[in-house]
Amino acid sequence: MNSSLVRVAGCLLLAGFAAACGAPVDIGAASGAGQKFHDQYNQQNYAAIYGDADPKFRAAVQPEEWTKLLTRVHDKLGKETDATRIGFNVNYNVGGSTVTMRYSTKFQLGEGQEEFVWLKSDDRLRLLQYNVKSPVFDESNQQ
Repeated sequence: MNSSLVRVAGCLLLAGFAAACGAPVDIGAASGAGQKFHDQYNQQNYAAIYGDADPKFRAAVQPEEWTKLLTRVHDKLGKETDATRIGFNVNYNVGGSTVTMRYSTKFQLGEGQEEFVWLKSDDRLRLLQYNVKSPVFDESNQQ
């Protein structure tokens, strides 16, 4: 094996180890960011969530739309009471890494599944996407 190929393989191996070592830290940070989201959601401080979100999120979602969405979630489901992580994914990219966290979430008035996508940039996680699903939002079940 030629020596430059060995060096490249060694660098790739070290990069893989570095990424693997960073994943638990990023998952922990994303868990903390999710808790902060829920705390602000429970306080109905939707503007703070929006203000902390990534600029790409804010470019795609207007503040009024965000407030309307979270108000609807809060009206239908109430406060978050417990969130259990059911999945995650960490994706490392040159332009910024993403951490996706999926939760089975209990609210005062029902249950749902939430998905958060956090963008890591400058060692900070910012909300890039948020999705919540619950049977209470299925209009075909309403009478």
